[in-house]
Amino acid sequence: MSQETSLVGQFLIAMPGMDDERFKKSVILITSYSDEGAKGLIINKPTDILSYKEIVEKNSQDIDLDEISLDKDVGVFYGGPVDLKRVVILHSNDYSIPETNKISNADCSITGSKKILPLLLDSKLLNKSKLFIGCSEWQSGQLESEIKSSDWLIWNSSINIIFEENTDLVWLKVISSMGINIESLSNQRGFA
Repeated sequence: MSQETSLVGQFLIAMPGMDDERFKKSVILITSYSDEGAKGLIINKPTDILSYKEIVEKNSQDIDLDEISLDKDVGVFYGGPVDLKRVVILHSNDYSIPETNKISNADCSITGSKKILPLLLDSKLLNKSKLFIGCSEWQSGQLESEIKSSDWLIWNSSINIIFEENTDLVWLKVISSMGINIESLSNQRGFA
């Protein structure tokens, strides 16, 4: 996949007529894209499937729980319907370990290592971060087909939108930043 055609670091924005409730009004940051398919994280869907405390406890084999205060509220986001046992952290580029991958065309990184979980409590180490369970995945050609069917819009990502705290506004903010009047978008697939 050439650099010019890669969607890595781009936003996928669900069209108003998205039938799948899991993706309705979703904004997805594409984290990988190749001939084999694509992966991304829904950045605007908080979840209560698991709490931060439950995630740390389930992944605590290498973590000393006595050193961590699990009282702080760390939000958990639903990255998508695939692999809900997988935990990843999307974060600002001010932190990196060998397991960290910078996301091209976006000013952030992704880390799947359990080592980073306690750092979510320390804002001095991680300037901005979001904790995700699950991800969104497409097989080869599937995402391109959905884009052609007008299920998704594509737009440049923004660090301010990625880490926007008011997740209810994310979808509208991205649509507005595109200069699109929401009333002008069709609620039907295939009619942009």
